[in-house]
Parts: sequence; C-alpha cells; structure tokens
Amino acid sequence: MHARRPLRGLRAPPGEGAFPRRIAVGALGAATMLAALATPLPAQEDQGPTGSIVGLVFDSTTSAPLADARVAVVGTSVIADSDESGQFRLDAVPVGEHTVMFFHPRLGTLGVTGTTQRVVVGDDAVVEAFLAVPSRETILSAWCAAASGMGNTSVGGLVTDALTGVPLPGARVSALGDRVGALQRRRVVAEARTENSGEFMLCGLDATEELSVMATFGTNEAVPIEIDQSGTHVLDLMIHISDPVTITGSVVNYADRAPIRGARVQLVGTNYDVLTDSAGQFGFNGVPPGKQIIQTEQLGYATRIDSLTVFSQEALGLEILLSTEAIVLEPLIVTGRRSRGPVLTTTGTRFSGLTEAQVDSILPRVADFAGMARAVRMPGLSITESYIANAFGDPQLGVCIEMQRSRSSATTNTCNMVEVRINDGPVPDPAFFIMDLNPQDIRRIQFITPLEAGLLYGQRGANGVLLIYTR
Repeated sequence: MHARRPLRGLRAPPGEGAFPRRIAVGALGAATMLAALATPLPAQEDQGPTGSIVGLVFDSTTSAPLADARVAVVGTSVIADSDESGQFRLDAVPVGEHTVMFFHPRLGTLGVTGTTQRVVVGDDAVVEAFLAVPSRETILSAWCAAASGMGNTSVGGLVTDALTGVPLPGARVSALGDRVGALQRRRVVAEARTENSGEFMLCGLDATEELSVMATFGTNEAVPIEIDQSGTHVLDLMIHISDPVTITGSVVNYADRAPIRGARVQLVGTNYDVLTDSAGQFGFNGVPPGKQIIQTEQLGYATRIDSLTVFSQEALGLEILLSTEAIVLEPLIVTGRRSRGPVLTTTGTRFSGLTEAQVDSILPRVADFAGMARAVRMPGLSITESYIANAFGDPQLGVCIEMQRSRSSATTNTCNMVEVRINDGPVPDPAFFIMDLNPQDIRRIQFITPLEAGLLYGQRGANGVLLIYTR
C-alpha cells in the first residue's frame, strides 16, 4: 500500500472557471498570513502574568508531523517554529484566552489555510494546542463546493504505477454510471485527466445511480472502485504499467579478479540485501525500475557505492570490483543487459535529433513539443496533429509522428506512429501523451530510423523510435 499523497495543483474540469480563482484566493490569503506572522507585534510594556503553550502541527494530507511551521499567538508577539517532529513551544504568553494559528509554505501550495485553536492560558501554566493542515477530504470538499454539477458526490485522488508508486500524468479518470444499451456498457458520466502530479478531481457526481471510478493510462487500466454512498471520497488508483527488474552479478577482487565470498551487496533504501556465494555471485529479483544505489562491502575491503538506472523488464548482469584500500576504481561494469539502455547513435550513422544546447536555443520559439520535434531536419520525418482512435475507439486529437508511410494501408488516416520512449522507458499511447508534453521539461531528443531501430528494439521499432530525455 502506498501512503496517501496530497491533493495539490488539481485542474478544474472544463467549464469550472471558478476553481482556479478559488486557488488564487487561497494562495493570497496564505501570503497575507505569512506577512502577518513574519512581522511580530511590538512587545507589550507590562505583560503581567504569563504561561506557555506547547503542541503539535500535523499534516493530515501526508499523515505526518509538519516541521518548520511558523506558529503564533494572535494579538501578541509570541512566535515559534515547529521542530522536525512537528512540536512547538510558545513561552511568555499573556494570561487569558488566545487564538493559536500557524503558517507553512505547504498551505500556499494547497491553496488552503490551516486550523486554529482557542486556548485559555493561566498564570505560570502550560496548555496544549494541536494544529493541522486540513485533510484531503476537507480540501476536496472545499474545492468542489464552487464547481458546477447536479450531484453531491466528489471524488479525487492520485493515480500511480502499481509497482513503483510513480505518479502518472495525463491518465484518464472516468466516473461510470448505469449500464445502458444492448451491450449494457457503463455510461461515462464524467471524465478528467490527471495533472503532472498524478492527481485528479471529479465534482458534482450523482451517487443515486450505480457509480464507479476507474483510471486508464494508455492500454492499461486500474481496477474500478464502486462508490456506494454520496459525499466526498479520496481514492488512490494504481495502474500496472511497469514490470520488475532482475539484477545479478559478481563481486571480484580488483587486483586479480578473484571472486569474493560473503561480500554484502544491498540496494540502499530497500529490503534487497544479500551475501555473495562461494563464486562471488549475487542476485535480486523483482526490483522496481528506476535509479538504484548499490552498496558493496566486505571486511578487509573498502566499501563501494555505485548508482545504476534500470528500466522496466530489464535483466542486468554486473561486475563489481573491490579494493583493499580506498582508491579510484573503474565505473560499475555492466556485463549483460537484456532490453536496451540509452542509445546515442551507431558508428557510421548520422545523429538525428536535438542536443541539450540546441533544445535550449529553440525553446523560446516553440509552443509545444510538436514544434520542437519539427526543428529536427530529418528526411522523411512527418509530424502532424490529427484525430486518432484512443483506447476506447473514439477519435481524439493527438500528434502523429511518422518516419515512413505505409502505402498499403486501407485507411488513409492511419498513423504509423513511432515508438516513443521517455528516459528509455516506453510510453503507452504516445500520440496523446506527447500532445500535452511540456517542451520546457525536455533536455534532448533523438530519432532512430526504422532500420536501426528494428535491430535495437525488434518489432517495436518497426516504425522508428523517438527517444526523449527530460531535465
């Protein structure tokens, strides 16, 4: 199970123009509060008897204490910051009834204000106060209050990859109603796309009819969740889009390449931790794709730490060298790799793409990724915006990138879309994904011709490959 994540930066559904204004007002109020708390009031000349307030600031959206929150007693100059555990202490508080409030940049990000608490401070007494960032349910309910819709049910949450927990931007989230028609298919009553943070929001739903929520990313989809009552629901949906990785290898002596038995190899920050066998070999199965930190240590040898980025469905073979002293060793050696890593170009072929410097130079002149890709002067390359059938079979505007046109196609509007890979990971439904891709996020791109891509990626590269690397 993944920890709940905050609802932040959600985009309002089409036609709900009041939603962005609500966020702006919340941010303005937070900024005003920050200014007020940053300027303490002048100290009173005769405070008289005083007491203390101790307490905790809690972030309900992450279920964790909130550190570095500015806590203040309204109407006084008493201010303190919460520590790493979210705890705070306010001393020299005048005796009487007071309001305790707090500010944190997270409130501005969420577009909300934190809770306040009334306390009565006695002479030389210590009272408690508990402050919190509103819960995800409260935030969703407030945001949807200004949205249009006939129903009183709201749904919001986060869409992630089931294996890695990585948020999925651009995923389609659908609210399905009663079954209609001869095929008894569920009627789509509302739809939204997830933000770059993977978050979504559906407001004004009517729970009096059969209602469920599901998410799709390319051709992959999450298990639908039934909504059996009205109100506010925070649902985190998981879609399986990536596959685990296998990492095997051997640990050897740097001087003579002799295998080292009993060396400890671990992926830092995970539960993957093994000792090498008599042949110096080790292995990890079911590793989530992404960047991994490998730490290798053995008594009598200097500890070694390497970083490695692995991609979905890969199987890696490694050779790790250890030395009896801390010296500069060769980088981690990949002895085998099934599936392909970064490809720049093959010897004797022409590089077709944009380097990081070229991307930086044209960014001010392009409005979208399609405009950036057109800057690549590659023979036969065609980049057009057209309506393409999505996973539901409905026409949807997307970007068609072709390197070769099939003349035998029975449908003139067929798109021979290239294989698109972002940071060397395949992208489902790339025509729609790159439609919303922000060119400011791009570091470099490269096109690989169908002939070369077929050798590198097999059948998936039959139409050519577009490699996109982000900043």
